Amino acid sequence: MWLLTALLLWGKLDPAKAVITLQPPWVNIFQEEHVTLRCEGPHLPGNTSTQWFLNGTAIQTLTPRHRIAAASVNDSGEYRCQTGFSVPSDPVQLEVHRDWLLLQVSSRVITEGEPLTLRCHGWNNKLVYNVLFYQNGKVLKFSIQNSEFTILKTNLSHNGIYHCSGMGKQRFESAGVPITVKELFPAPVLKASLSSPILEGQLVNLSCETKLLLERPGLRLYFSFYMGSKTLLSRNTSSEYQIQTAEREDSGLYWCEATTEDGNVIKRSPELELQVLGLQIQTRVWFHVLFYMVVGMLFLVDTIFCMIIYKELPRKKKWNLEISLDSGHEKRVNSYLQKERTYQQPLKGGQ
Repeated sequence: MWLLTALLLWGKLDPAKAVITLQPPWVNIFQEEHVTLRCEGPHLPGNTSTQWFLNGTAIQTLTPRHRIAAASVNDSGEYRCQTGFSVPSDPVQLEVHRDWLLLQVSSRVITEGEPLTLRCHGWNNKLVYNVLFYQNGKVLKFSIQNSEFTILKTNLSHNGIYHCSGMGKQRFESAGVPITVKELFPAPVLKASLSSPILEGQLVNLSCETKLLLERPGLRLYFSFYMGSKTLLSRNTSSEYQIQTAEREDSGLYWCEATTEDGNVIKRSPELELQVLGLQIQTRVWFHVLFYMVVGMLFLVDTIFCMIIYKELPRKKKWNLEISLDSGHEKRVNSYLQKERTYQQPLKGGQ
């Protein structure tokens, strides 16, 4: 005993968390009904005392069970417990109502994959039939006689406000009860170590990426890998799959799956397309790449030459025009002089 106490004080041992369970298992009850709360957790040797708290204040009960007989509104509140060798439990909110019809729930906050039980309960255990269960105002389930309904595997779509209605002497309707479903882990994403297209012969690592959002003892995820409808690896604790030497036959759509050990929560990744190029395809691809590069360079060179010619052409036209005008003028002058000389020669001869 002293050794355990010393280890606990020194932080050498990690104490477990106590857990509260209810019998009957409903967190909301009518007045005058009874319920028993049980605290489950490790005890120190020879000491089974249990400390109970209501709304943060210690209550006198020191036994593992706390019984509420003929419940009243004063019994409503947040309950916690702690054993001699545990940390305080998570809170349990108990509500005591006075109404004609009550939708009872096993818990208001659950984790996806866990069951959720609903009970449409009449005051003073009155018979209720033609029961309708609602989620967010829409009919979820109809039952002629059975006033209980269980969702075996909850998921995020089960978040919402629930209520029920049923026939007694007349049709009654319960108040709404909010239910929160917490996500255990997000949908996985499949990633590859190399981007597509992949060259033949390369090594490719596929990783199915997700993580647990809620930590629980012994809880782990299992991973499966698929290419189309073909199973590559099934229910493995490793989140990675390796393609040792990629071949053209490895081209296709890949996806992965993450699941809990009991299979209550299964989530699938989006598809990832991988394309593996063979040697011939690689040659063709490089040929096309080089061809388009050469064509592009030739087009660029031609464009530059055209621009140079376009800029130089006006200058050449101007220079040629100046030369042609000067040459013509000179010819006209020479021709005129020659005619003058021809006319002058006969005149001199006549004199």
